Amino acid sequence: MKRFSFRFKLMASYMVLVIVPVITIGYYAYNTSVQYVKEQTVQNVKSTLKQANDNIERRMKTVEQVDNQLYLDQSLQRVLNKRYVPLESYQTVTQKIIPKLESALNLSSNNVVIDLFLHNETLPEIYDTETGEDPLLDGKRYNLIHYHRMKQLDWMKRFDTMAVDSLWMQVGTDSKFGNVTWLRKMMDFQTIKPIGTMRITVKMDDLFGNLNYSESGDGIPGYFAVINEQNGTVYENKSNPLPQAWKAETGAYMQIHEPIDGTTWRIMALVPLQELEHTAQKVKNVTLLICLASILVLVAIGAIVSNTFSKQIHRIVRSLRAFQEGNFAKRVQYSGSDEFAQIAIACNEMAENIEDLIQEVYISNLQKKEAELDALQAQIKPHFLYNTLSSISRLARLGETEKLHQMVTELATFYRLTLNQGRSIIPIREEIQQARSYIGIQKIKHVDRLDVSYDIQFSVLEYDTVKLILQPFVENALEHAMSEEPLHIRIIAYQEEGTIVMKVIDNGVGMSEETVSKILGSKDQSIGYGIRNVNERIKLQFGESFGITIESELGVGTTVRIVIPLYRELVVQS
Repeated sequence: MKRFSFRFKLMASYMVLVIVPVITIGYYAYNTSVQYVKEQTVQNVKSTLKQANDNIERRMKTVEQVDNQLYLDQSLQRVLNKRYVPLESYQTVTQKIIPKLESALNLSSNNVVIDLFLHNETLPEIYDTETGEDPLLDGKRYNLIHYHRMKQLDWMKRFDTMAVDSLWMQVGTDSKFGNVTWLRKMMDFQTIKPIGTMRITVKMDDLFGNLNYSESGDGIPGYFAVINEQNGTVYENKSNPLPQAWKAETGAYMQIHEPIDGTTWRIMALVPLQELEHTAQKVKNVTLLICLASILVLVAIGAIVSNTFSKQIHRIVRSLRAFQEGNFAKRVQYSGSDEFAQIAIACNEMAENIEDLIQEVYISNLQKKEAELDALQAQIKPHFLYNTLSSISRLARLGETEKLHQMVTELATFYRLTLNQGRSIIPIREEIQQARSYIGIQKIKHVDRLDVSYDIQFSVLEYDTVKLILQPFVENALEHAMSEEPLHIRIIAYQEEGTIVMKVIDNGVGMSEETVSKILGSKDQSIGYGIRNVNERIKLQFGESFGITIESELGVGTTVRIVIPLYRELVVQS
């Protein structure tokens, strides 16, 4: 991207910002529209299914009224439950039972057949010999049959074991002739004894007729049918039957079901998904056309805007190139009060102030050098050398040759690293080594009163730092933090979020908040000069965001936190 012009980048970013939202909105609109079409189809079909179900239940209730007329007639229950002699039984059937059956049949507007399967065998049977014909078409409207003749039938045994008292189902020859049966167990309400089973047979067309999908009114073709628990077809519209392979191709259809009360059946609507997708394709085409038109219009607007901006940027760039070549007399000519005018004003002010900035940088570098010299003078204290030499002399008189050798070695290492050929930036490895040398000398002098531990992350050793930033804090702890108890100092160094953090932690006497404020406060304070010196050198080298913080509590100890950037100084090999 660096090789491309600002105009190209502006146009490219504008295109991304335009195309992505347009495509996103278009995609969302398309999905929303398709979802709306599906939801609308489902809503329409459900509404039609509900209406069809209401019609079916209303027709069923008409048939069930015939049942209720007989089931709730207590006088009929007594007649059916009483034991008779032959002559009396015939008169009872002709005078009491048949009239009630005829009266009940008149309640139905449809052609129905009532079969009473009675436990009372003293009543004579009235039934037609099975001719293999449709019972609803042979003219017989009722039958009285002894229960024992029917109880061996599978459908009768199955109904007897059911927990329900009444149910719509297909039994016997119902499937063959397109009929459906209402079954009900009859009881004597007074004796709570079974009387028998009532069967009312009716044509399925009379219950489920006019089951037509076209009534859904959504314009999408589909199918309606009544199915059982095993998804077997109980009834379908002869003019619009279900597809033969609909069970095997379930993924090709959307199914919506509505249960029919009083049965184990459901009304099913079958809608081909291909038809829904065809409708959705129209929505997709319209959405795509609108998106393309929007993109073309927005691209044209973007080209005009980017061309205008690029001309203004080029004018400013030409002036900046003149500044780069040292021609600070060049000025950006621009009229107006927008952001480009503000940039032009800033560029002109920059040209006027460049000499002042150069002068300020030069003075800043001088201050930096002076601070470094002050650091060297502050750290190489003669009394440290005198005290160390005095300790060396004492060790020599006592014959402590091993400690004498160690102290001389540590002293040499300390001053070699301190002087460091006059360089102010040294590797962190050497800074830690210089602190170790100083601590080594002090541990010989203080013997068991000083304990030092190190926790140095290996990765920090490859970076550089301003020299002499650890030793002053170790020295400060030895001079001011020691008490009667042994002093423990812990030196830590690790990386944290693009910086290097070094800590000097002691368990000495600690300091009050007032003392800490004075140490990091004004330069006029007599205390904390060495600490402020380290803080100022870090800020001069790396910026105001780096430096030192101190946390201390009386009787607990002090923690000095030093933060510097991940920095490497390039050294030119001679």
